[in-house]
Amino acid sequence: MEAFADLDVEVPQRLEEEFLKRLPYVSEGIRNPRLGSDGRRVTFDLLERFAPRAHDIAAAIADVARRLTRDQRVLGARTIARRDERPSACADDPHPALEARGDIVPLGQGRYAFGPRLVALMARLDAEITGIAGALAAPSYAFPALIGADVLDRCQYFKNFPTALSFVSHLREDHASIREFAREARCADGQLAFDTSRLSPVDCLLAPSVCFHWYACLAGTSLDSKTITAAGRCFRYESTNLTGLERLWDFTMREVVFAGPPEYVLTQRQACIDKSIALLDRLGLAYEVTTATDPFFADVYAAQAAYQQGFELKFELLVPLPYSGRMLAVGSINYHQDFFGRSFAIQANGAPAHTGCLGFGLERLALAFIAQHGVNEETWPAWIHAS
Repeated sequence: MEAFADLDVEVPQRLEEEFLKRLPYVSEGIRNPRLGSDGRRVTFDLLERFAPRAHDIAAAIADVARRLTRDQRVLGARTIARRDERPSACADDPHPALEARGDIVPLGQGRYAFGPRLVALMARLDAEITGIAGALAAPSYAFPALIGADVLDRCQYFKNFPTALSFVSHLREDHASIREFAREARCADGQLAFDTSRLSPVDCLLAPSVCFHWYACLAGTSLDSKTITAAGRCFRYESTNLTGLERLWDFTMREVVFAGPPEYVLTQRQACIDKSIALLDRLGLAYEVTTATDPFFADVYAAQAAYQQGFELKFELLVPLPYSGRMLAVGSINYHQDFFGRSFAIQANGAPAHTGCLGFGLERLALAFIAQHGVNEETWPAWIHAS
């Protein structure tokens, strides 16, 4: 059924995408939310079993709008680099062709298997990003997919990004309980059905980012300055926003992370900006590099986003997708000031260390590349095929 929510505040156009991305978390029954041209009415599809709660759901949507817009200090984005020329006239959605060729196989919401051609392209793109790390004298590290709850707590992730979390648990060490699980557990409607009281407390979660591990490794130490690189699987749940290769529940992130005095971190950040722009040019892509904000939880968005954008702490590498008309963030370059230095007691020159990072999502970068160059490898730059 179609339903609507009238808002008592106007959601400005610059916040429309951020607002709509949050609405699937209001209720499991919401599908396809749309914001009216006046920014004051949301129309959405509602699953029939949620119809009795339509009024409460509409009220919750209005509350999200109020929280997201209550502080209008959030500034407009500033573009620092741009290329409008696209490498081809390709405008078709590449997902059907990639599926037909076996390059991607959908396995569930936000989950895909990848075939050899896409794996090879991602490896080539990763090699280019690793080249940026090499130019910054960054040794390679490897971190687990699991991350401690204590680490995310120190990162204030539970407060700022609770909707993205993916929890890890296991059966409690109790023989009788394990036996009952083995006897009763079954899959029903795609979900594991069992008595959840048999689960352990949550000590670990699936890591939403790569760099948090390194800050945990540096906790309680002093350093002059250091830059590293690491690639790993990252996990961010995005409800019904999980769509194609644009938004995956788990994805591959290559990061370059740096820590030290502020002047060192700012120098490394600028080098990452310059080298990332050079990489997008080398790939022949149309793009924008603009100031941006993280998708903070609605309760804290206004204040956090205003601070982040006011000090230009985050730049996103945006690539237009011809088939949708949307911009896709394939990477970001971030300056955290001394937040992680204070959170993990990391010192540099006798003061809390400053940190920053460059991160590329390899699946997103591959999608953006194919969306602009086309699915046919013969249209790609020759150097992409080099070993």
